[in-house]
Amino acid sequence: MKSLEKILFAVLLCLSSFWLGAQTQVTYKLAYDINTQTYTVSMRSNTAYNPPLSRFTSSTQVTIVVPHVAGNWQVNNLIGLINTAIPLGWTSSYLDGTTVGQTHDYIFFSPANSGGYIPFPIPANADLNLFSFKSGSGCVGDLYLYDNVNDPLNSVPSVNADNNMVILGAGAGNKYVGNTSANISCTPPCAANAGTLSN
Repeated sequence: MKSLEKILFAVLLCLSSFWLGAQTQVTYKLAYDINTQTYTVSMRSNTAYNPPLSRFTSSTQVTIVVPHVAGNWQVNNLIGLINTAIPLGWTSSYLDGTTVGQTHDYIFFSPANSGGYIPFPIPANADLNLFSFKSGSGCVGDLYLYDNVNDPLNSVPSVNADNNMVILGAGAGNKYVGNTSANISCTPPCAANAGTLSN
């Protein structure tokens, strides 16, 4: 009888983990600090995870759409923002969109050491800054996060551009559901002239 209870408990535990994983939703956000000229990418999960279940898998990806510029839009100072004894590193790759009939270019960010870093806690319903970078091409236009549904690059099946978030404890499958930021400008908002107006 005790062995049957153990089996039932194990089954219920697995089912509860599966249910929690199925409910997990993650959004991405892109922000820009004009003072430091730094872009920051963050995530928000509706479910908390603690190590070791908070580990990102190698299929995690963040895709950012950038203006097409001669010589390619350059990523500088790519830095992971979560410190552990062995921090999560990030790498980037580039697609010249004009080579596949697009007017913009694409930068793909992914974990550089998904199997070797020390995981960190993922809070529930709070922004978690993942990495930052700067433009090596100057301020040449707006940046924005890729739209898995509506971006025209979706019509090119040979390119895997989708944003993807896979967390060990959330079970198999992509938990990314959308973005909470729109177009991000690198220019300061217009300021009204504070001088005295005259007729």
